[in-house]
Amino acid sequence: MAELSTLSRASVFNQVYPLQKPDYSRDVTEASKTAFVLVLLTSSLGTNIESRLLTELWRDLARKFGEVKFCEIRADMCIEGYPERNTPTILVYRNGDIKRQVITLREFGGEKTSLTDVEDLLVNVGAVKSNDHRLHYSSVSEDLSNGVDRPVRQSGRATIDIDDDEEWD
Repeated sequence: MAELSTLSRASVFNQVYPLQKPDYSRDVTEASKTAFVLVLLTSSLGTNIESRLLTELWRDLARKFGEVKFCEIRADMCIEGYPERNTPTILVYRNGDIKRQVITLREFGGEKTSLTDVEDLLVNVGAVKSNDHRLHYSSVSEDLSNGVDRPVRQSGRATIDIDDDEEWD
């Protein structure tokens, strides 16, 4: 009960804040001195599926984790000449500095990125505690028993097994 009380007092944001470049320093850098601030740089093209997906997840996360400030701005309005191919981009701010940067959703699984993937980022940067009851974690065994096929991420390196005893005639 005490945890719920603490969370409700800390939940002051609860929405995605649209950013304008002139207000960036105040709304992001200064605000990050009191809370984690996550900025989503989105595509200016409506055809970027990853940007559209992350925009939807961003709204869900903002409602769920009100103690974290979620902001959004078109990348080209924030950083002149920012390449479309690098969107969406997530910038994680805390104490006036960028703590983490994620360029595109490639490391989360691209178009298959889920709420859980982004929640993992929140936990990894320290914005949310790993034992937070609001996290949408499910174990691999639960996923398998429910018929959910979760992708396995690999390093991308191929390994070749060579049997030295093999003879070539």
